[in-house]
Amino acid sequence: MSHIQVRFNTKANGSPLVWRVVVDGNEILAEHVEIHGSCYSEESLVSGEKKYNIACHGTVEVIENKAVIKTT
Repeated sequence: MSHIQVRFNTKANGSPLVWRVVVDGNEILAEHVEIHGSCYSEESLVSGEKKYNIACHGTVEVIENKAVIKTT
């Protein structure tokens, strides 16, 4: 079971990869996100900057630039 955070990629600069999906600290960029199950909001600090996330515990599978998240 992984800790997963989802937030908008403010540095996409025209790229279709507009979502940051952070899985146990490792980032995946995605064009779409699909979440199956319960999630909650949380805050985190990234390089001293406050970020607002949708978070959950579960698994992530990437299918053609879509992150499919299943919570536990």
